[in-house]
Amino acid sequence: MPENKIPIIDLDIIQPCYNPLPDWEQSVWLHFNDVTKLLPDIAINLIIVNDGSKKNINSEAIDFLKKRIANFQYISYEPNKGKGNALRTGIKASKGRIQIYTDIDFPYELIHIKEIYDMLIQGADIVSGVRKKNYYQTLSPQRWLASKMSQILNRLFLRLPFNDTQSGLKGINRKGKMIFLRTTIERYLADTEFLALAAKTRKLKLVPHEVSLREGIILSKMSFRTFMREFRNFITVYSIVFKTKV
Repeated sequence: MPENKIPIIDLDIIQPCYNPLPDWEQSVWLHFNDVTKLLPDIAINLIIVNDGSKKNINSEAIDFLKKRIANFQYISYEPNKGKGNALRTGIKASKGRIQIYTDIDFPYELIHIKEIYDMLIQGADIVSGVRKKNYYQTLSPQRWLASKMSQILNRLFLRLPFNDTQSGLKGINRKGKMIFLRTTIERYLADTEFLALAAKTRKLKLVPHEVSLREGIILSKMSFRTFMREFRNFITVYSIVFKTKV
């Protein structure tokens, strides 16, 4: 293949990144390599979006990944704007037929990435990870409360086909990409806004898929300040979704 020929990408894996743990690049390389073994016959592009990190991101870590991953994009900006903005930035930059986004530590069982890819190839427009019941046993009281409140609000006000919108593992095709790029929420509830907009169109095949955390994953606590900010964002999501024509 000529050196100047741009490879055709089948799948973009998009990872928002903010103040990752030390040696995060080693973990990314290890798990990305395992994903390529699960999907050996497709071209995978990794897109990492540095959302204004203040620590543990440096040129050495990025060079480490560039040398090992043939198709790799690194996007960085300041200041921190939130996960929603980082996801939109990565999705907008993507070139593949399919996009799957997940957190920088690949928190869910890697086989789910293959499963979601296969479901999209078979005709789904959006596949949204739905966490198994045992997930909630691992949460701090604050996170448990936030998760349960989110599910109640989703059911009562957003009329979604399923209540869990915040798994952080989702896959989209071209149609799903167009919907995601219409979102406006900067932080965590961009996921909820996305699924609510998608459900409202009634023209997309929106499919839930049950997912499990990898062994050893420890979730961070949620502050009361974050909880209240996301509650305000939910009110914003509600007003956006039900004023939007599709």
